[in-house]
Amino acid sequence: MVKLYWWLWSVVAVAALGFYLFGSFSPMVAIVFGFIAFGMVFMGMIGVLPTMAAHPPALAKASEVKADIAASPQLAPETRQASPVTVGTVRNTHAAVH
Repeated sequence: MVKLYWWLWSVVAVAALGFYLFGSFSPMVAIVFGFIAFGMVFMGMIGVLPTMAAHPPALAKASEVKADIAASPQLAPETRQASPVTVGTVRNTHAAVH
């Protein structure tokens, strides 16, 4: 797809150069080439969007993540501090209204 995209850009550039060399590159032709270039830019974005959305980067293996956590000094088990609120505990900070 990328080769086709660059090939189309080269065709448009050669056509614009041909218009310029033959003296036919009028303001109206420039506007037409501007619209073509605008469309080509968005065609390029649409060309890569499905690839970026459908093929996310590979995820790290769980063993690699565990090794990274164990090697990290701020995440090592001996340096972790206990949380003042344990999991499942809910603190009620609102006064009961009767």
